[in-house]
Amino acid sequence: MATTVLPAVRNGQATPTMEAAMSRFVSPPDTEDFRKAVQVQARSADPLHSAFVMANAGSGKTKVLIDRVARLLLRRPDGRPGAKPDSILCITYTKAAASEMLSRLFKTLGQWSVMEDDPLRKKLAQLQGRKASDYNAEDLQVARALFANALETPGGLRIETIHAFCARVLRRFPLEADVFPGFTEIEEDEAFALWNEARSEAVMAAQETMPELLDLLALEGGHEGAMLALDTLRSIGTAVLRFADHHDGDFDVMDDVLRERLQAPEASVEELLDLAMGEALPAADIRTVAELLLTGGKTDVATGEKLMAVLAAKDAGERWSIYRSVFRAASGDLRASNPYTKGMAEALPLVAGLFQMKDGFGEEAHRMLELEDRLNRAAAFARTSAMVRVGLPALERYRELKRARAALDFDDLIEHTRILLTETGMSDWVLYKLDGGLSHLLLDEAQDTSPTQWELVDALTGEFDAGLGRERSQDPRTLFVVGDEKQSIYSFQGADPSQLLKQYHQFQSRNSALLKESMEMSFRSGPEVLEYVDAVWNEAPPIPNAPAGDPAEESNLIHHVSWRSDQHGCVELWPIAPKEEETEEDAWARPVNAMRSSSPKARLATEVARAVKAMVNAGESVWADTGEGWVQRPVQPEDILILVRGRTGGLFDAMIGALKAQGLPVAGADRLKLGDHIGVQDCLNLMRFAALPERDLTLAEILRGPFLGLVDDDRYLFELASGRKRGETLWQRVQASADPDVKAASAFLQMLIGNAHLPPFDFLTAVLDVPGADGQTGWEKLNARLGHPARDPVEALVAEAIAFDSTEPASLQCFIARMEAGEVEIKRDLAAPEREIRVMTVHGAKGLQAPVVILPDTTSAPKPSGGRIHEINGVPVWSPRKDGELAEVTAARALADARAEEEHRRLLYVALTRAQDRLIIAGHWYGGQKGGGYHDRSWYALCLNAMDRLAPAEGEARNEVRRFGIAPSTAPKSARRENESAGYPDWALKRVEDTPVTARRKFSAPTSLLGRDMPVMAPFGEGREARLKRGRLIHALLQYLPDVPEADRETAGRNFLARDASLEEAEREEMLSAALGVLQDPAMAGVFKPGGRAEAAIIGSSKEHLPEGVVINGRVDRLVVSDTEVLIVDFKTDQPAPDTPEGVGESYMLQMAVYWAVLREAYKKLPVRAALCWTDGPKLMPLPEEMLLASLKRAGSEV
Repeated sequence: MATTVLPAVRNGQATPTMEAAMSRFVSPPDTEDFRKAVQVQARSADPLHSAFVMANAGSGKTKVLIDRVARLLLRRPDGRPGAKPDSILCITYTKAAASEMLSRLFKTLGQWSVMEDDPLRKKLAQLQGRKASDYNAEDLQVARALFANALETPGGLRIETIHAFCARVLRRFPLEADVFPGFTEIEEDEAFALWNEARSEAVMAAQETMPELLDLLALEGGHEGAMLALDTLRSIGTAVLRFADHHDGDFDVMDDVLRERLQAPEASVEELLDLAMGEALPAADIRTVAELLLTGGKTDVATGEKLMAVLAAKDAGERWSIYRSVFRAASGDLRASNPYTKGMAEALPLVAGLFQMKDGFGEEAHRMLELEDRLNRAAAFARTSAMVRVGLPALERYRELKRARAALDFDDLIEHTRILLTETGMSDWVLYKLDGGLSHLLLDEAQDTSPTQWELVDALTGEFDAGLGRERSQDPRTLFVVGDEKQSIYSFQGADPSQLLKQYHQFQSRNSALLKESMEMSFRSGPEVLEYVDAVWNEAPPIPNAPAGDPAEESNLIHHVSWRSDQHGCVELWPIAPKEEETEEDAWARPVNAMRSSSPKARLATEVARAVKAMVNAGESVWADTGEGWVQRPVQPEDILILVRGRTGGLFDAMIGALKAQGLPVAGADRLKLGDHIGVQDCLNLMRFAALPERDLTLAEILRGPFLGLVDDDRYLFELASGRKRGETLWQRVQASADPDVKAASAFLQMLIGNAHLPPFDFLTAVLDVPGADGQTGWEKLNARLGHPARDPVEALVAEAIAFDSTEPASLQCFIARMEAGEVEIKRDLAAPEREIRVMTVHGAKGLQAPVVILPDTTSAPKPSGGRIHEINGVPVWSPRKDGELAEVTAARALADARAEEEHRRLLYVALTRAQDRLIIAGHWYGGQKGGGYHDRSWYALCLNAMDRLAPAEGEARNEVRRFGIAPSTAPKSARRENESAGYPDWALKRVEDTPVTARRKFSAPTSLLGRDMPVMAPFGEGREARLKRGRLIHALLQYLPDVPEADRETAGRNFLARDASLEEAEREEMLSAALGVLQDPAMAGVFKPGGRAEAAIIGSSKEHLPEGVVINGRVDRLVVSDTEVLIVDFKTDQPAPDTPEGVGESYMLQMAVYWAVLREAYKKLPVRAALCWTDGPKLMPLPEEMLLASLKRAGSEV
């Protein structure tokens, strides 16, 4: 990719170069903007006033929240005591945010508790805006005691999510809220399982009592079907239940209300058509017009034929379908021109009188438009009524199933609390009880608060500013709200950012002293990033159909100020690579679900991964805060955050795969469906087999899985399974096998069958925690095969089993069914980087930040709202298709799509503002070949628009990397040495040799003994991936083919290579030829003689030749142990091969030397020979002992 360094522009002036900006320490200047920002934070944190704060991304709102809580707890300047911990309620959006806030508050209070007098006075003075001399000994004593007081408060400090608050209120007032005392809260997967059961019961009942309504749902729902149509209803289940409860569940009354609100006729669609296409149809006039039109031109004849077909049709529905096409084009739009020529209208005025469409409507045209509207309203009423009649029993049954389990889902928590606080006869008493202990409410992330949740806030704070409420407390009771409309991205959870300003006006009407503050300064991002963010937002074109803003409010333009004004960074916009056309041959050659390596997404993922590797290898600089100032240090993997819009579509997985292919550490998916993880599947397979041993495929997967690991390749499995008699199962074949390894596996499988009666948790405990015959537990086997990342998903499976056992029958089959039907997700916490690149969705990254942020998923169109149910005149209307929808629904859909596009832009704002120093925007080709590769309302279009303003480019420069800001450079070497391990404790930085613990062995790869970096293939080297694949496949052939009869080797090898659809036929033949050439060479006979082992593990040490305490852990391609010698051979596929051992690379020589040394220690009575087998030739190259010893000596001097 070509790179053009364009002049960086800030406020119309060129910025300095990176070298000029670099110094040992750089501290942000004490500017007027900074002092203003500090004053805003201080006013916002003042506990004596209520405040409504709009906070830009990175402006320190969490700090302000913590400062405000701390100041609430401290003594007042006039000596009055501070607020009691249990009188403060802080509501935030996520559990992680609540935990982080609580942790930071306790850290502050804990530091105060052990601080000396003078430092504590300075801290308190800085926090409260007073002089240090104002604090006496009693003040300090109170401050130190806050930590203990907070810990001893019953229930602790109340910093929690809205759902946690609701659960606490409902547990305190269960009878008043009409919930079961001691209820449990269920997660979405369990809620979905209950809904699935309720929905199925409702559909089965409908099949018996109202099949015609079920048929209507299936017909109207199209590809969704009746079941998925009811899932749509569940999304607004609370509103539907409210509607039903309001009308006492009387379907006739609900139908009357629905018909009135929709202005639907009493007649059905069929009755309307029968009338309109029957006696109301002017058949004689239509025939007269049709006969005349048939004598005219092409347009006239086409219309005349349609009119004659209308008259000939016997069915009213068919007649309407044909008649409608006279007035509407094939697209469904009204005709813009008349369906006849001017001459026909002049010859017979009746033609225009009936069918005129231009400059007014004829009588039939007008009647048909009115009929369409009546038909659409009748159809909307019929399908919505059917959905309510079939779906309401499902919703009520779902409610019954939850009640039978004393369970509440997340929506129930909110709804029951809302009713408790606003609608029941006990509301005043409950609020009185709550009100007496609540004096200060703090609401975080207010832009993501739903209208229903705002009702709760209103109910809780209604008495704060009323006379009666004030009289109960000497101190003013306060409300603190902080949010940012630009960061509202959770509409799918009910968030409505338009409510934010409405709530401000409502609170202000109750309290005229309410402060409104704006926090504009960002303490996170550098100036170039923020200037670019402003340009993206402010230069964006208007959104069609978007609701008008409040004219009384300020402009929608935004402005960010960077605290780090002297720490420069950059924004890069990459060009979109041209689309590669896929040939028909390519499409047929590859598997259906396989992503081609040349597909736009795969190419982009590879390009990004290579750029990241180059960035890390080059040590490009980022800024780091040392506590003494800001310095530049080389970028590390954990500094890089890659954000995508969603996990589906292929780019997310392609990105993770490409990073791994480059050898980069990557954290993996931030969310993972539990059932998709291979370790979980392995555990479920054990249950499946125990429940039904006859499942051959399940048993085959177990044999190859981590718990047995019995079969290394398909050929061995085929020999075990093939040749069975009719009806003979694989389990019977395993039981009959005389192979010792298979017998051991059979004993394990018998144990599984014997445990089939156990509850799921007990079954998993027996498998995972109890050591087997080999002395290993299941956890150890999983870790050995799948690594440590497999532990979290399997632990989540165990937790699911515990929860299942507490509510369901002790049945493995039922648990398997639950896991297969549910959508259990594991949420991995990637907030704290662990030396790994993070790939996340933008939603998942909310609240996070990173020095380098990459956005590769930017070219697609905004997602439409996708709504199928719209609220029209206060009632829900189901409209699954655009064809035939009401004008009100069309308007509602357009408004919903506009709001979805607004959120699309807000999501981009969140993504852009995660970046601290460097922002990279890229994109894969989107759309057809003729376009520019991106949608005109995509993120890429918005970002390109901003770049055109900040860093204009002309001609070919527009097709190169464009940069706004300072080009990244390599960090100073001193910064690399001193900051490479910044942030890690001393013990983590010590070399193992310096640690006094010597009992722990150090496992090493052979080449790790070299003290210098090994040469590697260039990441951008042409054909690198192809060469690596070629080497792997030839190695695999040489591993497996020696055990295949010689006559079958060519066929077996060809079949093996045929499984890789990405290979060309010539590539397969070349690889097979290379492998067979080695096997058929007489000089190789000793390498492949019976008794030899392929891929032999070598673990051991050598007192004579290796450093003390170093244990080698490696694998050699071929190990042959005979009565006379030990031979180790490694296959090398390099082209061309060296002619002599002197031409062998140092890494190859050291690898064989280390294996030779370890085996000499193990086989002291036999000579050990080492050799390399070059497939290019082929040739077997013995390695002289003196060269092996010399290589070990060189390595030893560098360790």
